[in-house]
Amino acid sequence: MRARLFTPGPTQVPERVQVAMSHPLMHHRGQEFRQIFREVKEDLKYFFQTQGEVITLTSSGTGAMEACVVNLLCRNDKVLTVACGKFGQRWGELCRMYGADTHALDAPWGDTVDPNNIEAFLLKNPDVKAVFITHSETSTGAAADIKRVAEVVHQHSNAILVVDSITSAGVLPFKMDEWGIDVAVTGSQKGLMIPPGLAVAAFSERAWQRVETSDLPKFYFDLKAEKAAQDKGTTAWTPGITLFMGLREALRMIRE
Repeated sequence: MRARLFTPGPTQVPERVQVAMSHPLMHHRGQEFRQIFREVKEDLKYFFQTQGEVITLTSSGTGAMEACVVNLLCRNDKVLTVACGKFGQRWGELCRMYGADTHALDAPWGDTVDPNNIEAFLLKNPDVKAVFITHSETSTGAAADIKRVAEVVHQHSNAILVVDSITSAGVLPFKMDEWGIDVAVTGSQKGLMIPPGLAVAAFSERAWQRVETSDLPKFYFDLKAEKAAQDKGTTAWTPGITLFMGLREALRMIRE
């Protein structure tokens, strides 16, 4: 009998990906890894449907969420967090942890937040710097109308839209640039079809400008340092090497 995973993540790892991860280990500062990394970076842009900056971290998806908060915000920035379940609420927990002026707009678990309610909040709070939302809420299965949310956010504010797409990217339709999403994060163990351990964050040019001016403390999740390394085909810190090997193969499968 062949065992299969029927969970929201980790998901089933294809045999091709398992084989790719079984190859002999390489050094992450060598040319072989740099070639893999550059291929992964380009294919992740296709995955998110973006021409923006893409940063890959060795962490869980929550690590990428925290990285977004500490790199996009300044002290006391006003933010809106939108939630209809456990993982949407995590945005609020992270923003409050780092001292943001956090306002929550919640819907009952199992529902989604009406974009009209987001619009009403923004009309009363034009100084909001960022809106944080989860696309597909793992704890309930509810999926937000992210395309409509992006329209509302950009029509009524100068805020950036930050989307947890951990269980939606690669699964549901997701067109980052076309829809006007400023930041999207995902984890390796969902639509990317590899084991847990990598997280990815994609940024619009406007969002990356926020990274350049953020004054919140960060070290491991300093994305300016990470970008400087990743522009050279490597990472600021030791990466999950075998996971990158598997990710390259998974992204090839997605392109096929």
